[in-house]
Amino acid sequence: MNDEGFDLPFKSPNLPQLLTADTRFKFRCYKGISCFNACCERADVTLAPYDILRLKLQFGLTSEEFLRHYTVPFQMDQDGVPGLKLRTDDEGTCRLLDREQGCTVYEDRPTVCRYYHPAALLNMRKKDSSQAEENYSLISESHCKGHLDDREISIEDYRIEQGCKEYDDRNRDWYRLILKKKSAGPGV
Repeated sequence: MNDEGFDLPFKSPNLPQLLTADTRFKFRCYKGISCFNACCERADVTLAPYDILRLKLQFGLTSEEFLRHYTVPFQMDQDGVPGLKLRTDDEGTCRLLDREQGCTVYEDRPTVCRYYHPAALLNMRKKDSSQAEENYSLISESHCKGHLDDREISIEDYRIEQGCKEYDDRNRDWYRLILKKKSAGPGV
């Protein structure tokens, strides 16, 4: 639990600053920026259920075929909650990246990719509440130059621009389930 009374669904030595949908920040990513695709070359993409559905349909694959060819399983926490990540090549680069053109599945890219850079969705719940709250945190890594751009935008407008709302709405029950499991501990 942190100072604000939230049970955190992750263990981190650094508590991110909690931001709201109205928070404004500077950011713009575009083809031609010096770091274009750098985040895809260090891909660590956890997939939510709607991400998998969109991508399997994009490729015209069955769920089994998509999972076998494009994902790797991992443990989401110390209690063994299973998760799936997008498979990368041996160097850690996203296999869906075309280095010249960018993301080959841009219209169907996963939720994590829609937020990253510059933001992260944080689903949290206060200790004595059963209701999850959505907050946000800014992600700023040294390789990303998008934060140096002068364009200012609110987190909510960025979410709309990137299509995050649809993905979050479709994944919300899964987010709540994972948060409930992590908050309840290993007995659940």
